[in-house]
Amino acid sequence: MAKNEIYNKLIHTTRWLQLRRQVLNAHPICQMCEAERRVSAATEVHHIVPVETAVSEREMAALMFDPHNVMALCHKHHQEVHQTLGKGGKQERRKRADARLQNFVKKFFNDEVGP
Repeated sequence: MAKNEIYNKLIHTTRWLQLRRQVLNAHPICQMCEAERRVSAATEVHHIVPVETAVSEREMAALMFDPHNVMALCHKHHQEVHQTLGKGGKQERRKRADARLQNFVKKFFNDEVGP
């Protein structure tokens, strides 16, 4: 589950639950499985452009509730997509945390390194 507080608030709204239900009713078969000529039940709704990439709550809501920014997937494909995006597992979270720390250090402390 996402760690972003705004995302967590939006994902638990009635509006999201209604959109999710609509997407799964419209696409009961995983859209990626269909493309591979396989049949698996769609059980999850994936945001194509990650909601967490937005910089404001308003932009996050726009991505969250955009019916053109979601697709119906089976659990297996949903996990694969997130792993491809670098969001899967403890090691990936650690890498992202290390990268954020390095960016912070570079931004705030590299200027202070003097002769």
